[in-house]
Amino acid sequence: MRNIDEIDRKLLNILQDNSRVTIRELSERLHLSTTPIHERIKKLEKNGYIKRYITLLDPKALGKKLTVFISVSLSSHTKEVVDAFEHEVKRLPEVMECYYVSGNWDFLLKVQCNDMEDYHNFVIHKFSVIKNITQFYSSFVMSESKQTYKYEL
Repeated sequence: MRNIDEIDRKLLNILQDNSRVTIRELSERLHLSTTPIHERIKKLEKNGYIKRYITLLDPKALGKKLTVFISVSLSSHTKEVVDAFEHEVKRLPEVMECYYVSGNWDFLLKVQCNDMEDYHNFVIHKFSVIKNITQFYSSFVMSESKQTYKYEL
């Protein structure tokens, strides 16, 4: 981590827990006035430490009760084939995460669906029609032990 000090680390840790915390609350917790806090946040945003502010939703509350990890092999590893696959995957709202990986598979996808019927329709009508997929393997999540988006700084 370049160009951040202990106050920046504390600030980032607080924002990771609650990005809606007010500048006033931050200044009280970090014992600084509001202007330096605001300037530090802007610097952290500008330097790419803070990518964006989001609201994490509960997929189960939204009816997305089935989480599936799909391991994918492509027919070729040319830039055109990889780029085309990534482009198509980005258009699928069921795909929550996509990683180009090393090993036995080329990509690992995290997919959220309502149920098995919804997943079946996703595979038949949306996923399996993507060009250059030679095979894929589905792993169904039975339970979740840990999920975090917080980095320890």
